[in-house]
Amino acid sequence: MVDPPEHNRSMQRHGVVFAMTLVLSAAGCISGAGVRPYRLYPAGPQPLGPKQVSTLALNADTRTQLVDDKDVSSLGGYFELLPGCHVISIPSPSPSRYNVGAITPRWTFALPMRAGHQYQVRGNALGKVATERFTIRVYESDLGGKETRAFEHAESPTDIEACKQEAARSLAGGPGVSRL
Repeated sequence: MVDPPEHNRSMQRHGVVFAMTLVLSAAGCISGAGVRPYRLYPAGPQPLGPKQVSTLALNADTRTQLVDDKDVSSLGGYFELLPGCHVISIPSPSPSRYNVGAITPRWTFALPMRAGHQYQVRGNALGKVATERFTIRVYESDLGGKETRAFEHAESPTDIEACKQEAARSLAGGPGVSRL
């Protein structure tokens, strides 16, 4: 067998290094290594597991500015919270690209977050033209990824009070709690 030319040996070594890097990167993704949510509760002596907390994730179309009156706009788009009622605030989509800098109203969501559940904020255009309706909803899913509920924005302080009551029942394990 003839040895490959010297310049091909270098290319083969680089190919092996590239392949190993690709394999190790994929292994990191498969093992669950990745972005950790930003914790929005005081750290305890032991880290809490995914079955003990709730996570809140944003898509590229939405930016949460406040979670429980705390400005989180600079903390990324993935958060970990303790179960309970959490109020999030999102700027409503601007109806026109020319409204840059204008004061836009906020959409508020009152979420009775449950342990072991994920909450994803998603914006959806309900038409093909930019001037048509745009809506934002929050979708709840269990750890297996099955969507269990969808939340519309809160329309009054009564919605926030209902959230607090549902969260209290859920934390107490009382009757009337939806366990889909």
